[in-house]
Amino acid sequence: MSVQEQTETSNESAPGAATVVAGTFSVIVLLAAVSYSVMANVVNWVAVDLLTYPVQGVAPFVVISGAILTIPILIPTALVSVQFLK
Repeated sequence: MSVQEQTETSNESAPGAATVVAGTFSVIVLLAAVSYSVMANVVNWVAVDLLTYPVQGVAPFVVISGAILTIPILIPTALVSVQFLK
């Protein structure tokens, strides 16, 4: 009696590195854009509308907050991309 081993071959191929990086980057940029938009609207509502600060005084805070939001775009993109490419 012989046992014959069969190997499963799948037609699915792993996504390429560029696809994983581009997809991850796109999702994280989309999330960052949504969070920046929400943050800008909340700051505008609280500082300008509610507390009646001038727009010129609040604008640098919004710009700096947006710049800080760009930092976490790179880190999750790298971590998720490396995890998928293993």
